[in-house]
Amino acid sequence: MRPTRSLAALGQLALLTTALMAGSAQAKLEALADNELSNVTGQAFINLTTDANAGINYTRVNLGVNLDTQLNMKKLQLGQYNDSTTRPGEVAGSSDILINNFALGTVNADDSINAFKIANPFIELAYEGNKVIGVRIGFGEAKGTLSGDIASLTGNVPVHIKGTGQAIYDVASVGQKLVLGIGGIYTTSVLEADAQLVNSSGAADPVRGTQAGIKNGDGLTCTSGCAPLITDVALGIIKSGDCALLGIQTCFNLDQFKSLPVGNLGVADSASTAAIEGATKGFFISLQTKDVAWRDLDSNSFMTALKGAFMNMPKYKDANGNMVSPINIDFNQAFNGIPRQDTCLGAATSGC
Repeated sequence: MRPTRSLAALGQLALLTTALMAGSAQAKLEALADNELSNVTGQAFINLTTDANAGINYTRVNLGVNLDTQLNMKKLQLGQYNDSTTRPGEVAGSSDILINNFALGTVNADDSINAFKIANPFIELAYEGNKVIGVRIGFGEAKGTLSGDIASLTGNVPVHIKGTGQAIYDVASVGQKLVLGIGGIYTTSVLEADAQLVNSSGAADPVRGTQAGIKNGDGLTCTSGCAPLITDVALGIIKSGDCALLGIQTCFNLDQFKSLPVGNLGVADSASTAAIEGATKGFFISLQTKDVAWRDLDSNSFMTALKGAFMNMPKYKDANGNMVSPINIDFNQAFNGIPRQDTCLGAATSGC
């Protein structure tokens, strides 16, 4: 790995984040009298915090702002090593993170914008002694649509799938439908599953993953509409293995998910507060020359980002204190993919 080059790449991303905050507002400084100053309170727009863990020191630059943005990038590519240091077992020349036609936010037919919302962005350095070993860009909260042609991802990206059994019946054979029926799982049953980055055999694979799915040994849970007891027994036995459950596909290529909902887009923001309602928490992209534990600002615990480039979109606590996934889709979307929403002003829908 070439640390200087890799860290410089994320540095460019940091400059992009800073650019998002650039505005056209102009203001003139006016002196305040002492009696006027005594009536003013506030907090710095930018503040620094430090941290330490396991011999690593951290300095974080916190930007206390809320951002609404809609942006497009031809390519987001991080963690492409030269041939002598390619990750073992991975395709030479591949990248830890590669998303072509990357975009945040969407554009409607009338060119109005559905912004990607960000609160409390930050930039953080990790260092041992006087040597920088990692840098990350993170968002305290984020909500909106993330689009792109995803070629590979390295990181922690949990996905929750929920929907009726109809979508599963639609792709099942006659024999599979019979087994589902015997197990008390019907077209009207509401089923759920957790998915993550996996390889083509269904094993968890957080490094340069090209698929997401139900990992080996995990299965479905029934929320409602199933046969009592019978379904519990059936789902306790039926588990995903080798990217299949009862012969039904459980792993899906990342490149078929062109636009992903980040956070709960169905929850409207309250005009009376500055909060982003239904926002996901703990989203960051980092680069590190070795495995580095970064502090999760939601749970306050440390989580390890693997050497190289790493994307983290962890589960987080919602307003009710429940742990939820940052990306939520239904079974139809899992089986059939998600088409790209328009992210460009004008005729193009992507690559603008």
